[in-house]
Amino acid sequence: MDISERKYLRGTNLQGADLIEANLEGANLEGANLEGANLEKANLEKANLEKANVERANVERAHFE
Repeated sequence: MDISERKYLRGTNLQGADLIEANLEGANLEGANLEGANLEKANLEKANLEKANVERANVERAHFE
């Protein structure tokens, strides 16, 4: 999944979303609700996760650097 064209996701409710291998590089996820989301292998390089709720989110093999 490539969300590169819609990188402004501030405050978005993505609770339980299936974001496996999503391209979220540079995305603004400030304050987003990612509780229980599946971010396995997602590209989160340079993403803003400040104040984001990542409780129980699967970030296995996600890229943060």
